[in-house]
Amino acid sequence: MNVDTITLRRFTELGSARQTLIDLYANVRAELLHLPNYKVSTFAERIDRHGSEPGWEAVIAYASGEPIGYAYANTIERGNRWWERLASPAPEEYTSGPTTAIKEIGVVQPWRGKGIALRMHEHLLEARPERFTTLLVNGKAGGGKVQALYEGWGYVVIGEQQPLSPDAPQLTCMGRPAAIPL
Repeated sequence: MNVDTITLRRFTELGSARQTLIDLYANVRAELLHLPNYKVSTFAERIDRHGSEPGWEAVIAYASGEPIGYAYANTIERGNRWWERLASPAPEEYTSGPTTAIKEIGVVQPWRGKGIALRMHEHLLEARPERFTTLLVNGKAGGGKVQALYEGWGYVVIGEQQPLSPDAPQLTCMGRPAAIPL
């Protein structure tokens, strides 16, 4: 496994990437697929909705031609349900203009822990015009390690959100300037 041979491919339309994203999701989230909010069919519905929203874009990582990770995002503005579901108002700098919302990031085993998620994340953000980016994380995921990872990428907590689905965990909303040196 040589991370130097990883290639990143950008997609600005869901069509040609859809099945690859669904397959990657099923692999990345395999241990959670028994939970209602993590079912593959639920993800497929989400990706179809997200893929039709403004500014949708994905990055898929490949090793020897095989997909091993993905990240996707879209643009959100003030009044978007992302912001409306927060328990308290988001900081003004995040809602005063368009913001990138990272919707999903995932890397398959055994490629985790090799910096691929960060590479996809940064590749996704480098071509976007928004000044700020935000994402949601289950603060309990990985015993808090996932949130700590995002903090290492420059994210700070900007709010809490309870998704509409009763099966979904409470999420921590994190944000950062889109372009920061890491």
